[in-house]
Amino acid sequence: MRYILTGFSLMVLMASCSTASKFFTSSNKKTTNTKLQPTQEPTLANAYMEQVTISPGNSKSDTRMRRIEKNIASSGVKDVKALHAAIIVPRSAPATELQRKYAVILNVLPNSISNNDLLETMDDWYGTRYQYGGTTKYGIDCSAFTREMYRGAYGIELPRTAREQYSRVRKISSTELREGDLVFFNTTGGVSHVGMYLGNNKFVHASTSKGVTISDLYESYYISRFIGAGRIEATSEEYLAHNNEGSSGVSN
Repeated sequence: MRYILTGFSLMVLMASCSTASKFFTSSNKKTTNTKLQPTQEPTLANAYMEQVTISPGNSKSDTRMRRIEKNIASSGVKDVKALHAAIIVPRSAPATELQRKYAVILNVLPNSISNNDLLETMDDWYGTRYQYGGTTKYGIDCSAFTREMYRGAYGIELPRTAREQYSRVRKISSTELREGDLVFFNTTGGVSHVGMYLGNNKFVHASTSKGVTISDLYESYYISRFIGAGRIEATSEEYLAHNNEGSSGVSN
């Protein structure tokens, strides 16, 4: 009985060896068939690199962002958000006191009133009482006021009366009005009143009741008496003398 068991054990042992031999032979074949690059060796480091997966922490976009942040840091910029805002949103110069003052009256943005000479001249005369034939701060009439406005804002000399100024301008449609154009009215017969257009349907003039003030062109009193509008065309000498290239209301 002992011999029979021994023979059986031997058979089991031989079968196990045969299976193991096939397993190792198959493994060796797979290893042999694996092709490696000429400069690549199956080292532990290579095995580790093959197992690395791409994650948000090491993606190309993150790598690019770290490079940008590094360049900004090396440039000495401390506030990255401020730098971004400065690049994306251009900053305009802060509005002056006069721009803010008249922006409220005209109902426009302060920086849209860019002619500083015009603002200063208008503010210098603003509130001056009306006086027929007057030409000074003690009293001024409509045509003398527009003449002073053109002197101060554009360096251009206008004729003395409203009728003469009407003859001087190039006639334009009311839809073409822009800052500096003249607007004319029939208040006492013919061309008897004149003002300077500022924008947003507003014009500045020497009113008989309020003195130098700003009114709306579409107020019933003025729209019913409106005759027309005109644009002053500066001479070459006036244009060069005042160095006013590109200003609204004056063309050469």
